[in-house]
Amino acid sequence: MRSLIVDDDEMGRMMLATLLEEFGPCDQAENGKEALALLDNAVAASTPYDLICLDIIMPVMDGTETLRQIRERDQQLGDRTKVFMISACNSPQDIENAFFEGDCDDYVVKPFRREAVTQMLSRYKLI
Repeated sequence: MRSLIVDDDEMGRMMLATLLEEFGPCDQAENGKEALALLDNAVAASTPYDLICLDIIMPVMDGTETLRQIRERDQQLGDRTKVFMISACNSPQDIENAFFEGDCDDYVVKPFRREAVTQMLSRYKLI
């Protein structure tokens, strides 16, 4: 499984990377603009990401706009990248917006539990 973590919080990226690296290569970006550049490079190299973990609140380009652009790229490629929104925002409205407006595949509330993320990866047949 090849993954990309997009989060402006370095500690959060490192913690999630420690978990995801057990299952394959894991790249990191601080914001959506960096993430889209990594995504485009991965597609051009024929090594697309299997999973993108995306924070919602970030500088430069937030997670909602980043996810919108990821989905546009997915349509052009005829494939759908699994995207988990990872956020400390845990109100029902935040979660609903991520699913219905953002079109994410799943939602993880920070601080995340290792077991919960591992179960999610298994449920989506990523591991």
